[in-house]
Amino acid sequence: MKRFGLDAPRRQDKQQHVTPVDVQVNDAPVYFIGPASRENPMSQIRTKLMGHVSFNDPKIKWNRITLQFVGKAGLCMDVPTSTLPTPPKESGSGLGDDDNGILRDTMTRLETTVKLCEVEKELIYIAGEQTIDFGLHLPHHLPPSIRTDHGFVEYHLVAIFSAGSFFKKYRIQRTVTLCRHYLPSASALIPSVEYNGVREWFEWSAEVPKAMAIETGEVVLALRWSVEKEQVEVDRVDLALHELETYSLKPIITKFPSTVYHPPAFSNSSETHFIRTPLIAKVRTHHFDPFLEITHKLRMTIHFADTTTNAKPLLLEFPIIITDYPKDASCLFSSPTNSSASSSNNSNPSSTISHIISNNNSLSFDQPQPLMNSVILPAGGDDAVTVDLDLPEYTPQYYEHELSN
Repeated sequence: MKRFGLDAPRRQDKQQHVTPVDVQVNDAPVYFIGPASRENPMSQIRTKLMGHVSFNDPKIKWNRITLQFVGKAGLCMDVPTSTLPTPPKESGSGLGDDDNGILRDTMTRLETTVKLCEVEKELIYIAGEQTIDFGLHLPHHLPPSIRTDHGFVEYHLVAIFSAGSFFKKYRIQRTVTLCRHYLPSASALIPSVEYNGVREWFEWSAEVPKAMAIETGEVVLALRWSVEKEQVEVDRVDLALHELETYSLKPIITKFPSTVYHPPAFSNSSETHFIRTPLIAKVRTHHFDPFLEITHKLRMTIHFADTTTNAKPLLLEFPIIITDYPKDASCLFSSPTNSSASSSNNSNPSSTISHIISNNNSLSFDQPQPLMNSVILPAGGDDAVTVDLDLPEYTPQYYEHELSN
């Protein structure tokens, strides 16, 4: 018979790969503009996760379709046991100074996961429909997706289908990537902050931009100084970018190469010096979530040409937001990203780390299965400076007039 032929198994394999229903999310990235705080004016704009459901088997009558958008943040790292809070000693416990010495040399693994959000929506299925488009409104305070050596933030869209008591529930999971940008576009005006100070015979003033995008390739600040020429002269200025990775422990600081600026031989106190340092692709953008905060600062060291006095270098630090531009500003508030099917994982509860005392020790990280808590985090908490997004844009930019003349 034909079913025993060579073509029968191939036809059966093709039919097995066709699922009765499928869920797809749009390829356009889902992103927010500005810090995750209520003071951000862009927080009033509702960002949507867009997608559609495809029905491949018209014989199945779906009676309930539920979409769940779930986000979670996790922490996994080894810390010295002595840095963790300890319960009060009980009588007869036998704990003494020797035990404290042992705890000082041991390490404890911290593993915890908290739920960031859970957005649920039901779809109405009408018999004969082939596709249903959907859009989920997302809270504005969500942190962006990230995965580091010691923590992660990830989001999933879970679709659950049911077609009666005699039909098992069908579950599809897609991964969604969220981004957060602190500048809307390359034409946005970036305000600056002025810092100044005096140290004995040296007076300085610096204008530092509040934010800078990686696409620009460098950070430029304006520096002025005034010194007593007969005592000391500025020899060179070093400017470098530092990336701080904070896990409620001592921050992990990544130092990038510094640039050297030599002032001209003849300069006066009214002259402005533009100090630059590169922005390489390895730099990560500003990030905030319950367990991890990535911030940046500019560290500038002013060295003096010491001829007669013992002039020590002057160290200055300026906070700055390092971000990037949205890939497609036209789909600013439409939708999400990478999708991949994954199987359902049952989560076990674990206790949340509520307080950690900072210390500096070697840390290691493995990739265990994260544990889930039932903690819903409130909005706000991102301390990033809000850039005035309502400022006008350059239309056209100022240097285009010079090129046309």
